[in-house]
Amino acid sequence: MSCIIILKKRKESLTMGYLVQQILNALIQIALFAFLPFVWWLIRARRKSPFLEWLGLKPLKETGSRKIWLWILLGSLFFLLLSFLLLYTTVKGLKTATSNFSGLGFQALPAILIYGLFQTALPEELLFRGFLLKRLASRLPFVVANTIQAALFGLLHGLMFITVISWQQTLLIILCTGGIAAYMGFVNEKKSDGSILASWIIHALANVITGSLSAFMLI
Repeated sequence: MSCIIILKKRKESLTMGYLVQQILNALIQIALFAFLPFVWWLIRARRKSPFLEWLGLKPLKETGSRKIWLWILLGSLFFLLLSFLLLYTTVKGLKTATSNFSGLGFQALPAILIYGLFQTALPEELLFRGFLLKRLASRLPFVVANTIQAALFGLLHGLMFITVISWQQTLLIILCTGGIAAYMGFVNEKKSDGSILASWIIHALANVITGSLSAFMLI
């Protein structure tokens, strides 16, 4: 009985440690990814609009014939399907961001929420769809601007694994994550009046679900 209690306390301690670490990581990640946009806004746009609104952190506003929540649902399913494809064909067995949650069950859920919402989804949406896409689209045709931000998003995620997987697998990661980024950029700018809340929801939901599946050892 005492061994069970000790193991349980150790698991709780590890889980709390993960939660604190995720909070710190999230704050650092947000600060790093928001630094360049903030400097740019401070120099060139601070008199035009508030910083967060300039980045697209504003309420969703439908601009298309279909409801924005339908686009978000379709995007979330698209994101999840491609995530599972990558998990089972390219990075299976490798240490990924969600590996830290493996086997922790319900106790990992607070840390998973911090990871999914604030450590990964928010900073990446601020930089790629909030800053980069909007700045490029102000000077280039939208299709070109969206393709550039999607390609950079794909490269960021693919090159992280280039030393441990084949170039074909790396290319698959780049194409899949780039496709997701292009879809999210389209939904933000063409279906929700420039709000990045749509892509933040899509991105965060996929990350939380994959993190939760890892916690319960379902992937």
